[in-house]
Parts: sequence; C-alpha cells; structure tokens
Amino acid sequence: MPGKNKRTPSESNLLQTLRGGKAVPGELVRRCIADMQEKRKAELEKRNATERQMAKYLAKAKGMGDAGSGDASQVQSLQSLLGIHQKLAKQKLAAPKSIPGLGGLFPGQILVTTVPPFDYNIVIPGKLAGNDPVLQGNSDRNTGMMSASASTSALHGFNGGSMYTTVGIYFHPFGPGTLTVHATPKFSFQWWTNSIGANSLVRSFGSGGLTIYGVDVASQTTGAVGTIVSVARSSFLLWDENQTDQVRFDFKFDLQAPVSTQIDVNHNLVYLLFVDADVHVEGVGWPGSLAGSQLSVTVPSLTYDFRMQQVFSAD
Repeated sequence: MPGKNKRTPSESNLLQTLRGGKAVPGELVRRCIADMQEKRKAELEKRNATERQMAKYLAKAKGMGDAGSGDASQVQSLQSLLGIHQKLAKQKLAAPKSIPGLGGLFPGQILVTTVPPFDYNIVIPGKLAGNDPVLQGNSDRNTGMMSASASTSALHGFNGGSMYTTVGIYFHPFGPGTLTVHATPKFSFQWWTNSIGANSLVRSFGSGGLTIYGVDVASQTTGAVGTIVSVARSSFLLWDENQTDQVRFDFKFDLQAPVSTQIDVNHNLVYLLFVDADVHVEGVGWPGSLAGSQLSVTVPSLTYDFRMQQVFSAD
C-alpha cells in the first residue's frame, strides 16, 4: 500500500495530464526565474543610479538664487539636472508587444470578447496657463497600442499640461441589467521630478484605467451638456509625485495587470467601454522644478459580460 504522502502512478499521470503533459525541467524553471530576477535587478540599478546622480547634482545646486546665480560648480550642477530632464523627455516608450487574442460571442450568457481593431481611439492634449510643456500622444484602434507623454518646459515660469489617450468599443444594451468589463493591458511607464527648493512646485501624475461612460446620445446630438450620465472606473496603474526640494525617478517596462469594472445599465444610454492612459506634469521652469510623465499601453482585448435584469410578474 502506498505511503501516506506518496502519489500512485495513476495519480501522477492524472496530474501530468491536467498540467498539459510532461513537467517542465527544473533547470529551465530555475533559469527563467533567475532571468526575471536579473532583469529586475538591472531595472533597480538603473533607477538607483539615476536617482543618485540627480541627488548629487541637487545637493550642489541648493542655495542658488531663483535666477540661477552661484559659483561654477553650482551652475554646472543645474545644467546637469536640466540635461537629465531633457534626456528622459526625449526617450520614447514603445507600446509592449502582445499575442493576439481570440474574439467571439460565448454561449450561455452575453459574454463578448473583442480584439483589435476596436471601434475608436481618442487623443486629447491639455495645457495649463503659462509656458508650453512638451506633449506627445498617439493611439491606434487597429493595434490597441497607445502612448502618452508630458514633460515641463525649462523656461523660467509656471507651466503644465496633460496627454490623454484611449482605445475602446461601444455597447448598447437592449434592456436594464448589469455590465461588467474586463481587460488585461500590458504597459510601461517612466516618471521623474526635479525640485531644488521647498517653494518650487512640481508634479508628475500618471494613471492607466478601464472606464465605462454611459452617454445620453439623444442629448449629445442636440449639443446639450452633461450628456455623460453615469461613470465607472478602475485603475491598473497610478502615481502622483509632488514632493518639493527632492529629486525622484521611477520606471517599469512590460508589466501586465488584470482590471475590471462594473455598472448598472439601461437601454436609454449608449456605453463607451475603453482603456485609457492619462499623464500630467507641472513645474516652474529651470532653475526651480522640472517633471516628466510617460505611459504606453497595449490592449490585447476587451471583454464585456452583460447580465440582463430578471423581471418577474405575479399571476
């Protein structure tokens, strides 16, 4: 009789079948995990090296006047911090590659998975009063890829702005019910802030999310305001860095995270279901403060699950 903690040959064969065949060699598993840890270590080293370099220049630059007057070492430190900002702002974050998914209508319930091309893509820049920030954005409904980038101007004086991008689909329910939307986007991000004084306002914001808008289309066609009647949103990424008198920097590449959101719906509204990338920066120019915010996202598919409200009548 087999021991208490040992599997019989039939049990081992069943487990092997459920796992899809023969076990993966242990050395291959170890190598894959080790490679991932090496990649993580390299990312941490890059981030720490950049932050240390920024901190070194910040320490030398402190004590200078708003006009940037100081000794040669302080002036050089200011130029070095500005150079780091400009270098980061020029970098492009490529949208992560993704394996195409399978779309279709699943029987037994109204569960639909949609893959690119999606119905629409939107790019919306925004600018605050003051000098012009550097804003870049693109979105492609045919691939599900989008990117948003914002960095403050080095010109002395307040400036700020944002970039907002989306890809998504429409849904019009044929009755009241509950709508749940799922996505598993892949994304990369990078952000930084330089602030050389407690009064040097700075901000780097970024957000990736899954959003549902319920739109009153009948009112929309007449030009009425307030046509977005209902909203539901969940985030898969969020940062909001605004510490003054600090230098901060962070980045991650090729991440993936599941996200879902839910809302009660009815036939009177048309619903926009989309993944969005939203970045925003604020600064007061240089010397003073600089900020950058970059986010790229790939959406392999959007899945919605509509459960119609059951109506019972008493006889």
